[in-house]
Amino acid sequence: MIPYVPIVKESFELSKVGHIPSLIIQRHDLYIEKDLDSNLWFDYHIEMQNMKEHAEVVPVPSNHELYILYTSGTTGQPKGIVRDTGGTIVALNWALDKIMDVHKGTTFFAASDIGWVVGHSFIIYGPLIRGATTVMFEGKPVGTPDAGTFW
Repeated sequence: MIPYVPIVKESFELSKVGHIPSLIIQRHDLYIEKDLDSNLWFDYHIEMQNMKEHAEVVPVPSNHELYILYTSGTTGQPKGIVRDTGGTIVALNWALDKIMDVHKGTTFFAASDIGWVVGHSFIIYGPLIRGATTVMFEGKPVGTPDAGTFW
């Protein structure tokens, strides 16, 4: 197990913005991190039981910013690229339909890190757009790629 809370805390200390409101979901079937501050701790299951209302869908223009993707900087300084909602959704819908044959009722698995553009595009956005079920691989280890991880 990798204790992520100290890593997150250190990132807050190293950043110039200070504390960032965070939600830490403790999985009870694994282990409990001992150093959870009360201001960081929320129990997902209790929070979901206490939920009283759902967020409404908010329509946005097609050129509305969906996310900013920062390059790794391997060819120079990292650069932020703004992806718009409409273009991203249209491209993902087309790719999952025409190239990957993903549709309502399909179960789809993409073996990518959720933090990479392929990960959130083809694990989250794409299957949701197509009405498919998506399988997320949890626990990306440090020092990848390692093909044996899946087995």
